[in-house]
Amino acid sequence: MMPVASTAQAANPAAFDARLPAAIMLGGSLNGLAVRIVEELAANGFTSLSLGIGPFQLIALLVAARLCLSPDASEHRLPGWLHAAAVVLLLVPSSSFSWLVVALYAAAQACAASGRQRTGAAVFLAVALCAIWSSVALKWLAAPVTAAEAYVVGQLVGLVRPDIVQSGNVIGIPDQHNLVLMTACTTADALPWAALALVSVALLLGNPEPRRTFAAVAILAVAYALANAARLGAMSWSGDMYALIHGPIGRNVFDLLQTVAVLGLGSWASRP
Repeated sequence: MMPVASTAQAANPAAFDARLPAAIMLGGSLNGLAVRIVEELAANGFTSLSLGIGPFQLIALLVAARLCLSPDASEHRLPGWLHAAAVVLLLVPSSSFSWLVVALYAAAQACAASGRQRTGAAVFLAVALCAIWSSVALKWLAAPVTAAEAYVVGQLVGLVRPDIVQSGNVIGIPDQHNLVLMTACTTADALPWAALALVSVALLLGNPEPRRTFAAVAILAVAYALANAARLGAMSWSGDMYALIHGPIGRNVFDLLQTVAVLGLGSWASRP
């Protein structure tokens, strides 16, 4: 009985060392997403399967947490004060600041850990950087980014509906129905998340081959850009189409298709 107890005692610190960073990074990420979740629930209730977070974010976060909880042992550990400092800083009521803390903490954890725990920390770092891109950097570029995508969508829809015109980030029929394109609806916002989710799935399933992974990301990028353009074009078609596609059914179907594409391409990229 004594050897069993000794083994359990020896294993507990290692398990705790794996769980604590994972809990801090996951908790910080949820804190960063809290505003979006609250806004989604206030506007639409529980009609979205992903609670407004998005399938790409959910996939990346689940994979990152799973990798961080792997039983890999590491000779290097972050000092206790760094864990405590991260927890205290994550109490600041700011989603952007939370993502910054997660990014810095995940970078430190990636340097200290090894194996799949290091990979998981790196995925958390990428999640934080994607969130900072979406919530901060992309906002600075909102006007040119939304106008550029609206122009592409307007040109495509105009091939079959000459009465639909585009002006700035607005697409539609003047004085009847107009779609105002926001950064959250653009390919520039979703594509980094999509690529990260795909790579995360490939990392979870095995050791992805670089060329196959690059090809999978390229395929996903083209497919998503075309699908999003078709979706935006359909929403600019009429008020009824907008209600259908932007409503619970349309949003959940689009999220489901995105999830299937990411899982399929990620699985393909992980094959030897």
